[in-house]
Amino acid sequence: MHTNHMKDLKNNFNSLLGAQKEKLIQAIKKIKHEIDECNEAENEAFVDALEVENRFEAIEREIRAEFQNLHRFLDEEEETDLERLRKERDKRVKILKEREKKIAMQSRDLEKAIETLNCKLREDDSLKLLKLSLFIFIRCEVNFNRPPPIDSEILSSQFVGPIQYRIWKHMKTSLYPNISTLTFDPETAHPYLTLSAERTSATFEEDKVQPNENPAERNPKRFHFYYCVMGSEAFTYGRHYWEVEVKGKTAWRVGVAREDIPRGEMDSSSTLNGLWTLSLRNGLITACTHPKPTKVLSYTLPIRIGIFLDCEKEEVSFYNAITMTPLFSFYMGTVLVPLYPFYNPCDRDEGKNCAPLSIFHPSL
Repeated sequence: MHTNHMKDLKNNFNSLLGAQKEKLIQAIKKIKHEIDECNEAENEAFVDALEVENRFEAIEREIRAEFQNLHRFLDEEEETDLERLRKERDKRVKILKEREKKIAMQSRDLEKAIETLNCKLREDDSLKLLKLSLFIFIRCEVNFNRPPPIDSEILSSQFVGPIQYRIWKHMKTSLYPNISTLTFDPETAHPYLTLSAERTSATFEEDKVQPNENPAERNPKRFHFYYCVMGSEAFTYGRHYWEVEVKGKTAWRVGVAREDIPRGEMDSSSTLNGLWTLSLRNGLITACTHPKPTKVLSYTLPIRIGIFLDCEKEEVSFYNAITMTPLFSFYMGTVLVPLYPFYNPCDRDEGKNCAPLSIFHPSL
């Protein structure tokens, strides 16, 4: 009986030991799995850090290239100005040298006349001197004819003047992207919107009488739910920049839209539906991202918004157009349809948002 009891104890011990070992084995497997996940996450973090580093290096190269273009432009302008200065200098100096040469020739003639007269004066043959005196006087009669004066005054303003302002104006031709001259497309404007004659300003008119349109006969391009209007220019490639005046407004929304966005009610008016926009409402600027808006940090409310669309990089960015401080950037991804500027002056906000929303055309 004692032997059986010992066997039972031994069996129980072995069973417990086996179970404990199995727990240890499972714990080791779990830790190994965690190590694998940790190594994978570490590799991903390394790749992410490398990609971010490479991206910043690429942006640095891009910045350097842009400034090299500016330096090249300024170097060319400098060389043009210096060449103009050199040509004018050579022209003026040549004229003055020619005048100096003419004076020198007359000086030599006068010296020769004196030398001739002195030679005759030294002759001993008085009779011969008397006979030739009249001829000699006529021959040696040389007068100094002063050449007309030449204006030698050089004014700095002819070559310098407001040089920085002049170069700034010339720089307009080298801007890329150049400032796009845009207008509103009246066919897309919501019926409550009134556009200026130049199609650069839009105001919300709540009491404006809407046309009695049969829904089946509605213009498919016109917005009927949101108080929006599209730009008349389509963008499919290249880089484009424009500015929108929002001074005095308490609400607005501007940005870029796909050509095929719905003109009626939408489930979402964000990036999900092909809208990449910034908006102001209740004193806060937000980026209309999906699934929820993103608050944009801005210490002061901009009075003008700059919009930069880079079709090649599939990005659209927003700036405070007065300070050129970046506000927000969207990555759009591949878009296979044309993109249009998008504008929404919003409603009157109980009379607080009556100011127009205007396309601003900067001039250099």
